Amino acid sequence: MHHVESKVCPECGHIFRGNGWDGIDAHWRSKHEAVMPYEKAWPLLKSETYASG
Repeated sequence: MHHVESKVCPECGHIFRGNGWDGIDAHWRSKHEAVMPYEKAWPLLKSETYASG
């Protein structure tokens, strides 16, 4: 059985359960859209180069 490492929101520490970043779009839009629009944040999150603050 292949274990997928849990993804963690770099802004608030929310742990995404399930398959990778499943649910990040709804989570980001509802919690962090004011920090950075999801369309700009997603490529950074996906490549793990997003830095909060």
